[in-house]
Formats: sequence, C-alpha cells, structure tokens
Amino acid sequence: MTANELSWQDLALLLAALDQGSLNRAGAALGVSQSTASRRLQRLEDGLGARVFDRTPEGLLPTALALELAPHARLIAGHMTDIQRLASGQEAAPSGRVRLAVVDGLAPHFICPRLGSFYARFPQVQVDLLAGQAVVDLVRREADLALRFVPPSAPDLVSRKLGVIPLAPYAVPELALAPDRPWVALLDEQEKFLETRWLKAHTRPSRLTRVSAWSDLFEAVRCGLGAGLVSPLVAEPAGLVRVEGLPSVPGRELMLVYHRAMREVPRVAALRGWLIESAEQFFAT
Repeated sequence: MTANELSWQDLALLLAALDQGSLNRAGAALGVSQSTASRRLQRLEDGLGARVFDRTPEGLLPTALALELAPHARLIAGHMTDIQRLASGQEAAPSGRVRLAVVDGLAPHFICPRLGSFYARFPQVQVDLLAGQAVVDLVRREADLALRFVPPSAPDLVSRKLGVIPLAPYAVPELALAPDRPWVALLDEQEKFLETRWLKAHTRPSRLTRVSAWSDLFEAVRCGLGAGLVSPLVAEPAGLVRVEGLPSVPGRELMLVYHRAMREVPRVAALRGWLIESAEQFFAT
C-alpha cells in the first residue's frame, strides 16, 4: 500500500489513538479489538513509510508526523460524518456543531445579541464563533459558514449578499466639531482598503493612530483617541457623533459564504437560513 491508498479506517485509528493514548482504548472507542487496531496502525505506518507513534510502557507517544497528519485527518472525519448523515438521514432534525467564521467586530453587534433566538429554535445545534481578521478556508473545512467582506474565489464556494454595512466618519462629540482632529485607521500599508484611500484623500490628521482590527478601531474612536470610519449601526448607539462636511464613504458588502457540498446538511442549513433572516431584520433597522 502507498500513501495514495491510505484507508479512512486507518486514519480513524490514528485519531482514536491520539485521543485515547493507547491501542486498547483506541480499539474500544472504534468498536474493534486491540489486535485489529494494531494491524490498522501497522498498515498506516507501512503505507506512509514512517512511524506515527512510539510504543512505550506508558502508552503511545505521537511522532511529529502524527501531529502533522492529525488536522488533515480530522477534516476527513468531519466530511465522513456529513456523508454518513446525508446518506442515512440520521440528522432529520438539525443537530450537532456548526462553525461560523465572522469578520472581526461583527459578532458582538450582529451575532451575539441574536444567537439566543437561534438556540430557542434549534436547541440541538451548537455554534462555534470563529472571529478574526484572517479569511478561513471553507474548502478545507476550517469553518462551515463564513460572514465576510471578501468575495470567494474557489469555484465550489457559494456566496449570498446579506446587505451593505454603511460607513461614515464618527468621533466623540468634542472631536467631531474640532477643526484639527486626530484620526484612527486600520493598519493598511499597501492601501488595499477603501477606507484607507478615503482617509488619505479627504483628511489631514493632526495625529494618526493605526490599529490591526475593526473592534480596536471602534474602541479607539469611542475612547476619544480620534475620529474614524465606523458604521452608524454601532456608532450612534455608543453616543458617537458624525463628523460633518466630508464626502460620503462607500459601504462594505457583507456576504454569507459556504461550500456547496454543505448546503443540505441540516444543521448548516438551519444556521444559514437564520443568518439570512437575521440580516434582513438587521439591515432593515
């Protein structure tokens, strides 16, 4: 057997052994005997041409190769679970865990205040919120759904526009009227963001504080460090005042992105539908 012929059973044994720390417990977790688990482990190592565990009196110690293989094997495990559910119809009602990746700063204002209504409707579904600046890889199943501003490029990814996040210059009241005010901006050396280009074209800051995350930008503006481009959806409830006399700012298009293979998985479909419904309410306010 070659590495191209590795079986899912052998990779499942790898994961069970990593989780359980011994062949006996790994076999029990998979419902097979220790001798069968031992044969699968040997077959995996033969196929790879390398050891994945060191056998010690205390149990199995994973090698560096095992630790490198583990995240890829867990991706396959997730796909196998979804395949089994779709084939057998076991998940007739939405249940299980869904991973939702959201752009930085969106979860506190859009997701968290509304997530209770989702749980009330789908009590057997659990949500992992993955917030941050990085764009997760939906093809590799780093998440099941994503809310992002960047359109997908992979052909198997589907996107749906949820709305446009409006942007405008805001500041605390004392800075909003100041003729010579400091500003806060996203750290963007290459000027890839439209906000960076707008600030360069229309402002002359007395001081410029740059931050790497949307949530930090909002907090810096709220604390009075400077004016900044934020959404009125969060700025006005926080008591910030719009800076007048400046050109309008283009908004950010918010998209829901997911892999087309996950479209009919009930728990993913439930969260997708709820996000669309919540967005309609959110952008209507």
